[in-house]
Amino acid sequence: MSDSVLLRNGRIVDGTGAPWRAGSIRIENGTIVAVGGGAEGTADEIVDVEGAIVAPGFIDIHTHSDFTLPVNREAHSKVRQGVTLEVVGNCGASAAPRRGEAAELVDSWFERNGLGGEVEVDRWRSVEEYLTYLQDGELSVNVATLLGHANVRAEVLGFEDREPSADELDRMRGIVADAMDGGAVGLSTGLFYPPGAYAATDEVVALAEPVADRGGIYTTHMRSESDELVASVEESIEIGREADVPVQISHHKAIGPDNWGKVRYTLRRMEIAREREGIDVQCDQYPYVASSTSLGALLPTWAHDGGDDALLERLRDGPTREALLDELRGSRTDSWDGVLITRVRNEDLEDLEGRTLAELADRDGEDRTPPEILLDVLLADENGTMHVNFGMDEDDVRTVMRHPLTMVGSDGSSLCTCGPLGEGTPHPRNYGAFPRVLGTYVREEGVLELEDAVYKMTGLPASRLSLSDRGRLVAGHRADVTVFDPDTVAQRGGFVNPHAYAAGIDHVLVNGEFVVRDGDHTGRTPGTVIGAE
Repeated sequence: MSDSVLLRNGRIVDGTGAPWRAGSIRIENGTIVAVGGGAEGTADEIVDVEGAIVAPGFIDIHTHSDFTLPVNREAHSKVRQGVTLEVVGNCGASAAPRRGEAAELVDSWFERNGLGGEVEVDRWRSVEEYLTYLQDGELSVNVATLLGHANVRAEVLGFEDREPSADELDRMRGIVADAMDGGAVGLSTGLFYPPGAYAATDEVVALAEPVADRGGIYTTHMRSESDELVASVEESIEIGREADVPVQISHHKAIGPDNWGKVRYTLRRMEIAREREGIDVQCDQYPYVASSTSLGALLPTWAHDGGDDALLERLRDGPTREALLDELRGSRTDSWDGVLITRVRNEDLEDLEGRTLAELADRDGEDRTPPEILLDVLLADENGTMHVNFGMDEDDVRTVMRHPLTMVGSDGSSLCTCGPLGEGTPHPRNYGAFPRVLGTYVREEGVLELEDAVYKMTGLPASRLSLSDRGRLVAGHRADVTVFDPDTVAQRGGFVNPHAYAAGIDHVLVNGEFVVRDGDHTGRTPGTVIGAE
């Protein structure tokens, strides 16, 4: 690496929300030493960035890259969109701890990314061991991890739909404490997904308390982002109140036409919780009207009780299958054209990728309905199918994006255009969430001012994570820097052809080293694990 770097003649957007100013930035030994006045002079590397925006490296507050970084340590799709720090382990699912039945859960998540057998999963059991494994193998991006509640529950209770005993709850609290002491920055829940969905509010409060004691945060994929959205926000606030822990509502949105517009209420409810009740609640968002998750998530939670083997047995059982079909027909009447299959595990089903359930039903004529196809696909693919669901409203997306409590998060993973991570049709957020905000919602639509957008990607998430040396361009901070062209920055890929790196990201420095130079990955791996000390 170069001992010193000088970025000259940029438009500095410092991550505080302040207006941009002209100037240069000097970096020495991975640290910013001067911004503006005093930054000029000689350096080992001098790069003239005239006309470009020089910003702090983007902090992706909501990712799932713990299930891709072990084989994509260069983090191609993330650093090429300006991301220098990923927070992994969201939605209740983390790569560690990996013990007991949680090991089965972790291994199945790797398989869903096409990495079954390619990751040295036996190298870790605890959060601390996983973070050591990442650090030892070198990274192009910085990483912090949350502890997944599903891992904790699966280790102690398996996949059973029941409350823990007092002794079991104590064991779970111990796992949380150990994970926090081993480097986790907080606890995440996926209360929409089994086995997290089986947890009562009191259980979550009890597990969030050791997180609060250690200065961590609580993040949540809530029980509902549709019909029970308002009640789910209330539950999240209650958990924050009872456990005295900062609350991060993940990918805040309202799914389904009947629920569009509710975000105006939920955002105001968060404001009131902060203003009148002293509860530290914020949220993040990805800039799309479509979500992405497992196809099995469309089934009622009772179908998952006991894990995948039990689910597959229910799909084979005639009466149970009919009960599932009845529920699916009642819950979705006219929106099957919004359910796009993006990845399958079974190679014999690959022709289904990139097709909606409605399209498949039309292809079959009157032989099968979309609900029947859904169950057939899950059975044939052993519940390994992923999908994209077009269910949000564009006005809601803009409303959430403008709100001062909202930061940007991709809800994606570090992918690559080659190898198994370049297969299927994943959500384009994996490659373009941050450039989409800057290109579509800042430059083209004016939903946000440039400085506000950068703050939501840098200073705000850094504050949420209590990072004292990242997220702003000031002397003394670590030199995580993103340089982009405000006139050309954009997402390149779409929902049909998502595997395309972003445009307009000129340079990205991680801890003072160029990971992206003139738009190309340098192959350098200066990333570090944050929170593992």
